[in-house]
This record gives sequence, structure tokens and C-alpha cells, in this order.
Amino acid sequence: MTNALRLLGLSLLIITTGCFSAKQQAEEVKPVDPTAADTAAFDVPVPNINLTNPLVVSTRPDDVAMCSEINDLIDKSPYANAHWGVIVVSLKDGRVACSRDGRKLFNPASIQKTLVAMVALDKLGPDYRWKTTVLSGGNIGADGTLDGDLVLHGEGAPDFDNEALENLAGQLQAAGLKRVRGAVVGDAGYFRGETIGAGWTWNELQWYYGAEASALTFNDNQAFVNVENGVGKTSTDYIRATVGTPTPIPNANNQNVYEEGGVRRGLADNDFYVWGSSKNFGMRVAVHDPAKWAAKSLRESLERKGITVEGETRSRDWRTEDGFQPEKARELARVESQPLAEIVRRMNKRSINLYAELLLRTLGKKFGTEVPANIQLPESVRGDDTAGAALVKKWLLEHRIAADEMQIADGSGLSRLDFVTPESFARAFIAAARAPFAQVFTDSLPVAATDGTLGGRLALAKGKVLAKTGTVTYVNSLAGYAQNKSGEVFTFAVIANNDTHRNGAVGMIDRIVLRIAGIAPDEKPPADANVNANTNANISTKNFVTNSVN
Repeated sequence: MTNALRLLGLSLLIITTGCFSAKQQAEEVKPVDPTAADTAAFDVPVPNINLTNPLVVSTRPDDVAMCSEINDLIDKSPYANAHWGVIVVSLKDGRVACSRDGRKLFNPASIQKTLVAMVALDKLGPDYRWKTTVLSGGNIGADGTLDGDLVLHGEGAPDFDNEALENLAGQLQAAGLKRVRGAVVGDAGYFRGETIGAGWTWNELQWYYGAEASALTFNDNQAFVNVENGVGKTSTDYIRATVGTPTPIPNANNQNVYEEGGVRRGLADNDFYVWGSSKNFGMRVAVHDPAKWAAKSLRESLERKGITVEGETRSRDWRTEDGFQPEKARELARVESQPLAEIVRRMNKRSINLYAELLLRTLGKKFGTEVPANIQLPESVRGDDTAGAALVKKWLLEHRIAADEMQIADGSGLSRLDFVTPESFARAFIAAARAPFAQVFTDSLPVAATDGTLGGRLALAKGKVLAKTGTVTYVNSLAGYAQNKSGEVFTFAVIANNDTHRNGAVGMIDRIVLRIAGIAPDEKPPADANVNANTNANISTKNFVTNSVN
């Protein structure tokens, strides 16, 4: 095993208290080339299906045979004790080619992101951009002095990073700024509510996929902790790493063995304690209070440009009572994010939890009043995260996609409080295929054996499956579109809950999807397919790092 794979793999094996496994993040992500053309080998047709009517299970012999084979695959597998939900619907005529508990509620994992993406594309539009600004209560004086605080104000831009921050610093320098008599403040107060999702487990929060959804997000709110020859190193001095001495653990033969590696971070700090027998390893971690990190980085950039800052560096959020009102402040500099279409593409291809959570809060901030708060949670205290979840559910109900009993708790699917039926996903993908944003949405989905979280899967169906993956502990899922050999396109969702094998259900899901595409698992893959792609349930899936719950 190469050092790189060892470093990445270890980040999946270590959780807050040491040995709890983070295997729920284990899927391969093939890099996405933002300049590459669409690599799908088929177009998703515009379906003429009336979603006000029930979807009816087909009695066609070929459909019955396919569904019987899918059920046999599941029932005769080592994963039969899991709770399986399957739905397959033809986009040609709306017939249900197969349904196995299609109307039962399941925890969906990261296929949840597709629902948030649809609502965001519909409500905000593919061209929507977030802005990040530098604000102040005063103007820059003739001598270059700013009397007062310099406020870096975020409004939820998912892609605000070092490059964008340097752009802002350059604008301030060009405006003649030479001295700041006040503080540099990272302002995350645009969003009301929690920065972590309802129903997230506490041991997720130190990992990159559990990063805080701050209105002032910076560098994906993540950093690297590495141990090199027993010395802890970090990719930014905003976080700290301390390496402990490995503790021997007697085994059954009374011999001392050592835990390979572990890490622990407090819930409200950036101090990482690392231990283990490996002298060299690394992990990707979440940064607490990214707004202050962004403010610190802006201050350092200004100082490198010769601009003096006399005050402190701090952050603020919606709870801070300092009298600051961004709408009344003067704008000194501004940058804009990539358009929503590109953000959704990155989110779905790479399965970025943080992006989904920021989309959810943006929806809640801008449209939350469309869904009145209930008596138990009045509008005066409702967070934008809760309002966003309510808006997503309202949209799904209005579009005849879901039943009222479904539960939307977060945007990313990391929550254990999300419950959606497989049929709801099929209906959602039907609605998306005929929406004005259809092409943007389908282009955002990973392509089998080509890119994103499907880059290492479904080699036999290269280019014939466009689907979003999902993985949390004991949950695997896949939902999207598949084209069979006759050219017919189906939308499908396959969800496995309560499977205690280590990602074993992934291979079974792939076999089911191959059957939907009319491909036998012993066929030879295309010459240009990823030969490492998982093609059958007997292959032990590897643990790969991605940017979120997949």
C-alpha cells in the first residue's frame, strides 16, 4: 500500500473516541474535470408522466422477470437480512418495472442531496451566485486609515477560499487601505440556527464530512493533520496537533499490540490529539469556527501587503450582540461565487456535505417564510436550517413527489432523522427530467465508471448510469437514471438499511443496477472502462475517501 493510500485510508478508520470506524465515508471519487464535456452516453428523455396519478406496477413478462431476478439477488445474498427498498420506473410510459418496499420509509444517506439540489435549482435558478463582502461602518480616509472594524461578511458561499480572500485583500489595497484601527471580524451572522445538522452523531463533527455549515465558509472548512516521524503537523496554524505516546494493549496471547492510529478533537476547539503506532499518517479534519479562520487569514493577507491592523481578530454569529448591522454598513470589497449550476455539479459529483447544508440554509434564509413555523417552533426562533428543511418538504409535496410522512432533517443525508421512500426518489427524478433545470441536474450526477463517486464502480455499464451514491454507517444507496441495451431509460432508487457488513451492500446494489441496464455481471467491460470498478456482489469493496457522506 502506498503512503498516500495509507494516509487517506487511516482517516476513515479514526473517529473521535479512537476506534469507532468512519467507514460510512468509503467510496472512490474520481477527480472531476470542470472543463470536460458531458461523458454520459445517453440523453435523459423528457417524460410524459402525470405524477398526480399513482405509479402502477407493471405486469409485462420482461418486467416481472427482471424484478424476480432482483429479488432473488437480494434474498439469496449475505445481505438479505438488511432492509431493502427498490423502485424502477420507465421514463417512456411511467410503468413500475420493479418495486420492493418502494413506498416504505428508508434512511436515504447522501442521495438526499439530489432533493436539495432540485429545490435550489428551481427556487434560486442555475445562475444564482453568493456574494462575500468586506464591510465597515466608516470609509477609508485620505491617509489610508479606516477607523473601526473591518468585517468579512459571508452569506453562505460554498466555494469561498484562499484565492477569493486574496482577491478581497487586493481590492482593499487598491482602494488605498493602509491601516485598520479596529478589529478584523469574520461575520457568520447571516444564517440563523445551528451550523450542524439535526440528527448528526457527535462523533462525525471532527471529520471533514461533518464540517460546520457556516455562513462564512472558508476552504471547505477543512484542513489536514499529518504525523511525520512521530511529529504532528497541520496544513494551517489555525489548528494544532499533539502526538501522544502509543499505549500497548495486551492481546489474547498476552502480547502487547498497538493501535495503528487515532485522533480526538474537542467539540468546540481546534486542538487535535493524535496517537498510534504508525509514525507517518494523515487525515482530513473539520475546522471549528471557520469564520474566525477566514478573518485570521484576511488579516495575514493584509499584513503581507503592508496594511497594519491594530485590533483583535474575532468572529461573530447570529447570537452575537454587538450592534453590527450589515445592511447599514459600507461595502469596501466584494467577490462572487461560482454559479449554482457549478456548485450543484461539484456537490453531486463529489458528494460534498457542506455544500448541501449551505444550500439548505440559503433556501431557508430566502424562502423560509413560505412555510409558516409551527406553534412548537415559532418563526422568531426558527433557524434557517429548519426553515430550509421545511421548504424542501413543501416543494416535494407540491410537486406530488412525496407523502407527508417523509422527514427531511438536513441537506446532506448525514442525519439519522431523514426518512424518504424509494418511490419518492423515482418521482423526484421524473420531475427533474422535465424541469427547466433538467440538463443542469443530470449533468451534475456521477457517471458510471467515469467520474465522481461512480468513477470506480459499474465498469460494465460505463456511461449508461447517471446516479447519486449514498453511504453512512449501515446504509448504502444509489438513485438516478439507467439506460438498457434497447435504449429505454429508467429512473431507479436502491436503498439498503441496516446492513452490518462493511459496505458489502454496495456490490449488491451495483448488481441490481446492472440488471436494470440489462447487463450480465460476467460480461466484458468496455475497453476504456475503469477496470477497478466494482461489478458484482462478491467483490469486497475498498475504503476510499470522498468529500462527504456519499
